[in-house]
Amino acid sequence: MKYRLRSMLVACLLSIIALSMHTIYTNDVYAQQAPPLSVAPFKGDYAIGMRVTLIGDVTGSFAPNDSVSIKVTNPNGQTYKDVTAKLDDGGGFFYEFMLEGSQASVVGIHAVEATYKSLKANSSFEVKEKPTLTISLSQPSYNLGDVVTLTGKVSPRILVPVEIRVYGFNNTAWKAVAVNADDIRADGTFSIDVGELSGRNVQPGKYRVEASYAEKLATASLTFDVKASGKVAPGRFMIVDATGKQQEEILVGQQVLVQADVRNNLMEKQPFAYLVLITDVDKITVSLSWITGTLPEGETLSAAQSWVPDGAGRFTVKAFVWKSVNEPEVLGKVLETTVTVSE
Repeated sequence: MKYRLRSMLVACLLSIIALSMHTIYTNDVYAQQAPPLSVAPFKGDYAIGMRVTLIGDVTGSFAPNDSVSIKVTNPNGQTYKDVTAKLDDGGGFFYEFMLEGSQASVVGIHAVEATYKSLKANSSFEVKEKPTLTISLSQPSYNLGDVVTLTGKVSPRILVPVEIRVYGFNNTAWKAVAVNADDIRADGTFSIDVGELSGRNVQPGKYRVEASYAEKLATASLTFDVKASGKVAPGRFMIVDATGKQQEEILVGQQVLVQADVRNNLMEKQPFAYLVLITDVDKITVSLSWITGTLPEGETLSAAQSWVPDGAGRFTVKAFVWKSVNEPEVLGKVLETTVTVSE
């Protein structure tokens, strides 16, 4: 009796295992016969007038060039896109369209539905109001050697950069920079140092700034003057190591160079002396050195003086450009920075 009961229990258990294996096998077959479908916007939000890109794929069985149906519906329930997209050889597809027209320009969440055979996939994206852009400069005019700082504001804030181009002397391109989307604050404001007014392609005169945002749907422009203050324009002042890498902290006994660009604002050669004065926190001079030379007309030279600190602390570093050591006529502004020297 016990043997027969044990045999019945074993047979029952084997039946359950077989049924489970059959169910798993059946599910696997079903999964292969009904592959998943996905669809999503390239970005999560857009502004009215921008181009929307929808991308998706079929990850199971499919036939290249098969059609995937795509419907896009606005927050009012109006379907304004009812199209098809072809599958490529890898099962992917995409569809692009502009947010223009009364139905596509409704602000809010737009729904996306994709259909392939018996499969459906859903996604959404947000449409925001038409973008605007304003910009301003830190000052109305600059001197050669100054750093141009631009501030601005965009609305709405979406994940796209602000493109900035600056044109200078004789309408030549001076700078092309971008404010990355992550650098735009939550309230839409931003700030960026466009660049230092130094180098051979920088001349006094009228400069023009052109900025664009959200696929150039929002633009802004302004102008500023660049002046030559003094006979030279010192700029790009920094402390570098032997390889030319900028240093904010150096070691006792480490040789560094106190380096600055010096631009001749005159269209004639002129002699100059580049002096470097280094003082400690008590304003006691720890180093004073200089070099002399001649600046070619309208050109920029890089001047540098070596310094090997013999003690730790915080130091102030100043650079002066004079006519000569014996004739202390100031030719341009004084440059200043600080540096920490560690043991």
